[in-house]
Amino acid sequence: MRNLVQNTLLPLIRLFGICLAVLFVSLTKGVVAQEALSTQSKPTVMIILQEKVMGVFNTTGWEVPTQAEITLMSRLQELGYPVVDPQTVRRNVVQAKGLRMLEADNRGAAAAGLQHGAQISIIGTAISKPAGAKLFETQMQSIQATLTARVIHNDTGQIITTGSATSAIAHIDEVQGGTLALEKAAHDLADLLIPKIVTATDKATGEARTIALNITGLKSYRHLDHILYFFETKVKGISEVYLRDFSNNIASVNLSYSDQSAVLARKIATSKFKGFRLEPTQVTDNRIDLSAIANK
Repeated sequence: MRNLVQNTLLPLIRLFGICLAVLFVSLTKGVVAQEALSTQSKPTVMIILQEKVMGVFNTTGWEVPTQAEITLMSRLQELGYPVVDPQTVRRNVVQAKGLRMLEADNRGAAAAGLQHGAQISIIGTAISKPAGAKLFETQMQSIQATLTARVIHNDTGQIITTGSATSAIAHIDEVQGGTLALEKAAHDLADLLIPKIVTATDKATGEARTIALNITGLKSYRHLDHILYFFETKVKGISEVYLRDFSNNIASVNLSYSDQSAVLARKIATSKFKGFRLEPTQVTDNRIDLSAIANK
């Protein structure tokens, strides 16, 4: 009986154990790979908020805590979105005029975002201030915060969504209370903006996405029309071609495409045209810059 156990059952038990180990490793690798893929597919986000805590020491002075930016950054990073350091952006933008320009200029904000490798920009203001007199028989006062922001798709310059949030906190100190109020309002704003960012940026496989083309080096409108006809008839996966602008031999075109922009850029780069070629000079998730170059 002992020989039967050793010769028959023990090898089966060992084999079963090996199979379980292999299955566990395979499942673990699959989960890790899936998590890595979902993180890598997230677009990079730039956040710039003009942030102030007003009414410091009952004066017209203010502090700049950056608490709202930090809160939004944390919420996005928890979901796997890479975020550009706002201080790096500020060092590269002329403070007084440049940041104020970004508040009202979608194209300027989009250009600054692309310059720093971001596909999404969140631009807005965050202000807190005392709401009135001290609370009855205390040194506490009501501090109110208001945040407004818009989310821009940098590749196309289109606004994905806008939102605002307010909060109020009772505190003895204007700066600390204002910082806490801004943090609370930033969480509320994140709850509004993030689902819409996810919807706009997470595309299922095969689902059409808008890809913006910027084409330079064109000789004429006839030259451009030949290229548009190529996209309309020769490239599988394109369902719509829309000319946004043509001036000074530069064209802006939007395409609805069912695959990644890198796949489209490869098709364009390897396609043959009569007398010229289209050379991709920059490729992001939703934008391709092309240069029309004459063949020698």
